[in-house]
Amino acid sequence: MSITNDTKSPAQVAEELVRGVASFDLMPALSQAVAVVESRGGTPGGIHDLPFQESTVYDLSVTSANQANIPVIGSVSGGVNRRVVVLERRAYAKQTVADGIEYQGYAIRLVVTVNKLDASMKISLPFLAASAEVGTIEGKWMLQVVGLSGPKMDSAAIPPSELSVETFVLAKQSLTNLIAGIEDPTTQFLPQRVYIEKTDQQKQRDLMVAIGSCYALAALEKRWKAQDALNRISGANPAVTDAVTDVYRDFAGIQNPVEVPSTAVQKAARDLLDHVNAGPR
Repeated sequence: MSITNDTKSPAQVAEELVRGVASFDLMPALSQAVAVVESRGGTPGGIHDLPFQESTVYDLSVTSANQANIPVIGSVSGGVNRRVVVLERRAYAKQTVADGIEYQGYAIRLVVTVNKLDASMKISLPFLAASAEVGTIEGKWMLQVVGLSGPKMDSAAIPPSELSVETFVLAKQSLTNLIAGIEDPTTQFLPQRVYIEKTDQQKQRDLMVAIGSCYALAALEKRWKAQDALNRISGANPAVTDAVTDVYRDFAGIQNPVEVPSTAVQKAARDLLDHVNAGPR
């Protein structure tokens, strides 16, 4: 079984992606392929063991992109209005892990960071490039390859660039070359996590950890002892209290629960919190 059973050429796949046409391809002999993958515990042994192949176009917040290890190009202004548009070709097998369903395989992504994106705007590279050309938006793009390496991948990758009508052509060509290089004999495949479907319980735990971490930073900014900070949230979810302890230990370097945080730690916490204010001092 080969992923080249897809009837679309690399140029056609790239064209669909840049035009914002998301497609879903289920590879031939899927039931047989799934049985092979499941017999191996869900981990693909080679590039031809991957039963799912997709072309997807989507946009993310900066926070969501960072959590998914998708690069965000920081020079684009816009603050909270920034969005990350992803044009992605991926193939994967699924396996169950502690925090959900993991997609193991490879991904080729053209990632565009824009300073603003609203519901009226088309999520397509030509539209975004034209908008950047006339100054409606500011954007920058880069390529990301996950799970694949080799000369073809290296030669097709080019440095990040400002988004414009001119660089749109370069982006599309580079994307085409990367997709074409997947089946090249010199391309090496090392399965990587390309996506995770988290369980509801894991999503809730992540939020609890975030709450605890932010609370701990606010407590450090007030120079509360760790024990005092924990006493104030007595009975909280263990994930919250564990996060507080971790921040005091790993961020502040405080092992003793009755140690008063230094002014240097206070400043570091304040700088990290930036404009977040947990209440009166």
